Amino acid sequence: MQVWMKLFAKSPFKPLIKHAEVTLQTVETLEKALQAWRDGKYEEMEKLAVEVDNLEDVADRIKEEIRDSLSSKLMMAVAREDVLIYLHMQDKVADAAEDTAKWLLVKRPTSVPEEIKDVILRMGTESIKSAKLVYEAIVQMDRVVESGFSDSEIKKEYEIIKEIEGVESKIDGLDTELMQLVFENADKMNWSEGFYILNIARTLSNISDKAKDAAERIRLMMNK
Repeated sequence: MQVWMKLFAKSPFKPLIKHAEVTLQTVETLEKALQAWRDGKYEEMEKLAVEVDNLEDVADRIKEEIRDSLSSKLMMAVAREDVLIYLHMQDKVADAAEDTAKWLLVKRPTSVPEEIKDVILRMGTESIKSAKLVYEAIVQMDRVVESGFSDSEIKKEYEIIKEIEGVESKIDGLDTELMQLVFENADKMNWSEGFYILNIARTLSNISDKAKDAAERIRLMMNK
């Protein structure tokens, strides 16, 4: 716990960056799992999906340690409540990645058309991009604070937030495309595979949704 206290003494965002690093590892591992799934390398995918679950557990432990260490007596550039809310939102990105990994483990698809797999992989790439941008955003927020909220550093932060919002919009379009493909190929898949695919898509969309929520919290902190 002393480690976190020392980090908070430097900046309220240093501990959040540590948590973001593990969150980033979680989504990057999911990206590898999705690629293995797309290529039909199911044993490799299963190992990677289990690793995603393990990394999410690590992120959870770090979150709890940070919460326990964040004393109300600490003087910080932003409110303690804002730090805790942001931490919760950032952790939801890792949770969504874990949810996707669990759905990948449900079954090995036998009749999912290649075009559907391709859209899922594109959704995964975009969703994971949003999570990577969240990492960049919290690192940049640390720079904003260290600069005394300089206009140039704030501008860079807003550019990252705008990118996150753009990714979330792309995901919405891919989600619609996927649903159309699932219905168009209903005769080629059994109901369980359609259900399976739509839930993978839902959890992938959640990654970008939670990333956008985290970005919005950063925006609010800067506005304060």
